Amino acid sequence: YKKDHLMVRRIIEGGHQVLKVPIPCLISVTPTATAARRPSLVGAIKAKSMKIETWNLDQIGLKAEEVGLIGSPTMVAKVVDIVRTRPPLVMMSGRTPADLVEDLIRQFKKLSPPTETSVTNEAQKGSQASPDSGAAKPQPAKKFEYPRVDFRRDARGILTWVEVYGKTPARSSLEILNPARRLADELQTKVTSVVIGDGIQSLAREIIAYGADEVILVNDPRLKDYSTLPVTAVMTQVIRKVRPEIALFGATTSGRELAPRIASRVRAGVTADCTNLRIGEFVYAQRKSIMYPCLESIRPTYGESKLATIVGFWCPQMATARPGTFKMLTPDPNRKGNVTEFVPEFTDGDFAVEIVRTVREEGGAQNLFVADVIVSGGRSCGELDNFQLVKDLAKALQDQGVNADWGASRQAVDNGYAPYARQIGQTGKTVRPKVYIAVAISGAIQHLAGIKESEKIIAVNLDPNASIFRHGDYGIARDYLEVLPELIRAVKNGFTFGIKPH
Repeated sequence: YKKDHLMVRRIIEGGHQVLKVPIPCLISVTPTATAARRPSLVGAIKAKSMKIETWNLDQIGLKAEEVGLIGSPTMVAKVVDIVRTRPPLVMMSGRTPADLVEDLIRQFKKLSPPTETSVTNEAQKGSQASPDSGAAKPQPAKKFEYPRVDFRRDARGILTWVEVYGKTPARSSLEILNPARRLADELQTKVTSVVIGDGIQSLAREIIAYGADEVILVNDPRLKDYSTLPVTAVMTQVIRKVRPEIALFGATTSGRELAPRIASRVRAGVTADCTNLRIGEFVYAQRKSIMYPCLESIRPTYGESKLATIVGFWCPQMATARPGTFKMLTPDPNRKGNVTEFVPEFTDGDFAVEIVRTVREEGGAQNLFVADVIVSGGRSCGELDNFQLVKDLAKALQDQGVNADWGASRQAVDNGYAPYARQIGQTGKTVRPKVYIAVAISGAIQHLAGIKESEKIIAVNLDPNASIFRHGDYGIARDYLEVLPELIRAVKNGFTFGIKPH
């Protein structure tokens, strides 16, 4: 803290930034970053008699039709239960850790080797394959005699934001071109991608190869590193000029904060953390109309137990998608597309926050998206052996020719035992390995959201009642400090969980 500014450190994808923020300012912190203060007895007594100031709509400058359900730019069209297709967990038996590991090896010998195309989870089908899975279809319009209303007016096209690390496009931004391309083909329109940075002209051809029809380049030395305010200003100006009907963002750390800021400026709605995107129509009984073509943004909700379909009737219809949910399209170097440059208008306020330094700590964690085996540890793995056994098991698999890597739970990351780049879960990476080994991870809903598309889940936890055992395929209820050395020994002797070495 200084007289006129704060120095803050914020998480970004693959690292962190140190920022100089002028005062007054608004700071938000991650839920587990700081422990809550205990209220004192005197403070609790005073709180009971404190008068709470309440503002009305006039005081905050809003009209009644601009708030609540009436004023919301989005609405819930459908909520359905998520059908779990994973078979019941098989718990390993044996007196010693070696016996438990031997039982696990026997279980895998009964299985046929996992294949690239095998699917064991309906959520995976919904997020990648069939546009008709993952949520119930809206009620057929033919049962109603309401007129069909195209609410888009002059808005057309799909817009995507390409997040850039230095001069490399983020994987999540390339993934989002998959649904963007599919939606554009269905709507018979084009995909326009916006790339913001310094010296990023060479990225245009790559973005086009992955599915974009047009790339808008915003090249400025001040935009070398991502900063919220100027990027928000750029994207707002581009949206107002291009008038897209749909705007898509990766639900990365930056995408999660950028999309709602833009939406507030263009008075649109955002559906966050989507796992499926499709085009449909909605019977709007109150307006006696059939609204089309709607972007149906489908996302897990209610503790990942249900899928909600969200629609909106204001363009752009905006959504963010979980990283790792959609597969990248195969790049076509022969695809043709247009490249244009856009020069935004900035104000001094757009650069009020100064980036002191940006530190990337990716350390190869992008491999988590394509690894065949992921060994992931919880907080106690950091407390007891600094993740050494987790890393050793991944390394043993790598030595056998298996594409393996290691990850961590949010609690482990929040406590500093692993970089954010390796966090797996709802607020980290969504992964789909052939085998996921959860070591000392309790099985919180947020973590399960990032691993549920794994073909096989092996849980190692000292607590036999841990939630992770209700969501896995194989379980070992034993101290991981005893189990992992035996598992590493088995891998060194040739056991690779049925994965053929490369």
